Amino acid sequence: MKLHQIVRVVAFASLATLASSRPALAGLHIDLISVENAPPPAPALLVGGGDLQTIMRVAAHAWERVFRNGGGEWNVTIEYGWAFLGGQYGKEEMLAQGGTPIRITRARVFFNNTPPPPLNGPGVAGFFADPTPWESSEYLRYTSDRRDVAGGQLNIGRVFSEATGDAEGRVDLLTIATHEIGHALGLDYAYVGFQSQFREGLFIDVTPPRPLAGLEFIITFGPHIGAFGETPLMVQDPHPGWRQLISGADELLIAQLSAFDRPSDVDLSADPRRDDDAGVD
Repeated sequence: MKLHQIVRVVAFASLATLASSRPALAGLHIDLISVENAPPPAPALLVGGGDLQTIMRVAAHAWERVFRNGGGEWNVTIEYGWAFLGGQYGKEEMLAQGGTPIRITRARVFFNNTPPPPLNGPGVAGFFADPTPWESSEYLRYTSDRRDVAGGQLNIGRVFSEATGDAEGRVDLLTIATHEIGHALGLDYAYVGFQSQFREGLFIDVTPPRPLAGLEFIITFGPHIGAFGETPLMVQDPHPGWRQLISGADELLIAQLSAFDRPSDVDLSADPRRDDDAGVD
């Protein structure tokens, strides 16, 4: 293992220790509970050597960093494990909501232990379980996409692509984990925050004090983000051989749904391999 990799592993272990012992503070805090619901996928369908527990911690930490300031105290408990889900890669279910403002307080996320071949682009059946999910060395290219919208620019995608090795052609388990946690933070049909804002069965409007107030999000089946192409994390179908991080669009939509007033940055453009604060550790 290279020296810089050792340093990153130690840093992540320290973050995990702090997260487990810190008191509840303003901003988002996600508690994770692993449940034994079904066996994991067969070895041929879960390659790379990583484990779901570590991947979920990294995914949760990514969302915590996005909503680390403002918005009051926001605590969510997420149970997670494996299940047979047919043609889905993951599935989130809201279990409880409450507080002021009303937010999802407990949810369950399952991952398919028999993942199908990808529908979106060429690929093979199975997940890539990254043994070092806090960095993305298996991917050769990073792209940050932005869209001009009323009021400014909105980042609509932060994507690693050109996968190598075990990541090539497979659905990235970290992407699915981060996506499903996004549903547990507000993009859920059963959540009253979504129901109260879902206009004409199609739109969610951004309102002050969040940036880009007046922007309309088109919501497609799932619910998922529509109209910004395939790069946002919260689109319907994952792309084999890609790792999708939380984009500004994802961040802004979840902030709106869950009444979080200070998302960290909706114009995310830095390569997280050079800017640790912009990406997943």
